[in-house]
Amino acid sequence: MYKCIVFIAILLLSNCKQHSKISNNEIKVSTPFTYQEKPFEIKWKIEKNSITKIPPNINKKIKNICKNHNHIVLIKIKTYANDTAKGTFECRI
Repeated sequence: MYKCIVFIAILLLSNCKQHSKISNNEIKVSTPFTYQEKPFEIKWKIEKNSITKIPPNINKKIKNICKNHNHIVLIKIKTYANDTAKGTFECRI
């Protein structure tokens, strides 16, 4: 009985090693997605006491910069005492 259990365990382990070798050989490394655009900063005057409400003229500038991309993301925002804000934006596909 003991010999049968050992024999079955050896068969299972040898099968696992064969499958892992096959799966390692079949894995193809695809080229990683590299993001080409860099974040950019724009400064604007705060309107209507909302720092995230971007004025239309600034919004047009941002869309012009990101014209080849689908999304615009506000990454970081800084506010100053003179009611101005500086935002770091990034264009995304």
